[in-house]
Amino acid sequence: MRLSFVVLMSIGGVACKGASTESQKPPSTVAAPSASALASGAPIASAPRPKHSGPVKPHPVASASVAIAGPTEPSSDAPATGKLTPSGVGLVAVDFGPPGPLVIKGYPTPLQLGMRDFATMVGYSKDGSSAIACGRLTPIGDAKGAELADTCAFNKGSKTERAMVEEGPSGAYVGTALAEQLKQIKEGGPLVLHQDLSSNTLDPPPVKATWPYAKDLVLSLSTLERKDGGLVLRVGGSVAGGDPVFPVTIAVDSKIPDVPYSGAWNAVMASPDGKELAFVGHFYCMEWCNELVITRLSYAKLASVVLNDSGFRLHQKKDWAGSRDLFLKATWANPEAPLPPYNLACAYALLGDEANAAKALKLAISLGGDTVKARARKDADFKSVLKAKWFTDATG
Repeated sequence: MRLSFVVLMSIGGVACKGASTESQKPPSTVAAPSASALASGAPIASAPRPKHSGPVKPHPVASASVAIAGPTEPSSDAPATGKLTPSGVGLVAVDFGPPGPLVIKGYPTPLQLGMRDFATMVGYSKDGSSAIACGRLTPIGDAKGAELADTCAFNKGSKTERAMVEEGPSGAYVGTALAEQLKQIKEGGPLVLHQDLSSNTLDPPPVKATWPYAKDLVLSLSTLERKDGGLVLRVGGSVAGGDPVFPVTIAVDSKIPDVPYSGAWNAVMASPDGKELAFVGHFYCMEWCNELVITRLSYAKLASVVLNDSGFRLHQKKDWAGSRDLFLKATWANPEAPLPPYNLACAYALLGDEANAAKALKLAISLGGDTVKARARKDADFKSVLKAKWFTDATG
């Protein structure tokens, strides 16, 4: 029944799969400087560098992947030209209630220091176009201007990039790329992680934000052990106090045999415009082997994938009415995602509501095209309507 879109840092292919991604391989406190002090350029004490056992141990650059078992990301808040909308096809409207606090279970939790070099300063650029995480992760020597951070990871939309101190004839120096990222994060007003010397931990910043889906959803962050012994990071949530689903998986694949990466939640931050979250994952495989991955997900997409996967769980239990209600909410949460209306059409068809099944399938086909048509013709959930004129007209 379920049509799934898998994303690896950008829009990927289409495949039929189940709801769960759990088996996928994507496969004494130190006072922190205030944001105002950072922005003003006032003198600030250097951030402490983690203690390591010896000299630098070079390692290959690893590749990060983000797998999303859910709908494709819209390019903007407005529907694309020529595509239908839930209201346009006549689907019943959904009331999500008033905005409320964004709650995340499993975050924040203290980060144990030692060999792991976490980001110690995170934030958005002033215009909100880039999410940035900086820390002391590049042990090639101290450089003037890199007292707070010698490495910055940044995501301008779809992938994580990195800027770091560079080496020249006279030693380490801050190049143009790193200088720009440090400037951007300072101007945006960064969040600085506090270090607790008594427990040798770093405290990620709490998320203080409201969002439109507080009545229905609580987000959840977790980790999951891979077959190779590493840990992937998972983003999900729960509906009405139920068990969470985890549609989003973030992983880093090691290029060193038998040395897998293990992830930890370094930070989560809300965008300045209050429309998305940036998830900063820290991945570690051995001494000097640290990677930062920043994943940006809109509130609409987060709500839609959690509602959709929660609905699919009910669908598997043959609770067609329950799955219908959640698929409908998922459709309205992210009106450009083709998966929720497709699943909604399945639920309506199984309930014998052909009129609404036709509306939902029409919307899904408008958004997903011929792939949706082909899948629908083979889907057992549409068995009762295969010969109906509306169905043959829509999928022909």
